[in-house]
Amino acid sequence: MTRKYKQIALVVRDVDKAMKHYWEILGIGPWDVRHFTPATVRDFYVHGQPVTEGFDFICAVTWVGEVELELIQPIKGPNIYWKFLEEHGEGLHHIKEIVADEDMPAVLQEFKEKGIEVLQTGWIDNDVHYYLDTEALLNMVYEIGNGGKIGAPERRYPPDANPA
Repeated sequence: MTRKYKQIALVVRDVDKAMKHYWEILGIGPWDVRHFTPATVRDFYVHGQPVTEGFDFICAVTWVGEVELELIQPIKGPNIYWKFLEEHGEGLHHIKEIVADEDMPAVLQEFKEKGIEVLQTGWIDNDVHYYLDTEALLNMVYEIGNGGKIGAPERRYPPDANPA
């Protein structure tokens, strides 16, 4: 099976500061920014439990060649980004592999048979994601998802830039 990696994600304390630095120092951007809460994420589970209390995080994404770079600022838990920031500070959180919807159950089962459980899952528009508990094995979380389409960003950085 040929693997298709879509994303590298970093957890940051301040997404606006991080975007500014990536843009001004490395020329990486522009960034599409979305704010995720119970109003924008459905079927959200952390450690197998449905999340009914408010969670809050901001994601900024841009393309660097064929790979999407994502910056995640956790604002309020429960979510795995908040836990990561508390335990490790800023840094590499996960890479994401694209898996077709029809293959997802079998791929999840393969990981389960290896003793790797789902840490967090949820839907954002047509995109489903599963974060897998691989940190002790890979020194990062491993994400699989369908790469489904999500709605327009709430804002862009820099504001006058064309879409990434």
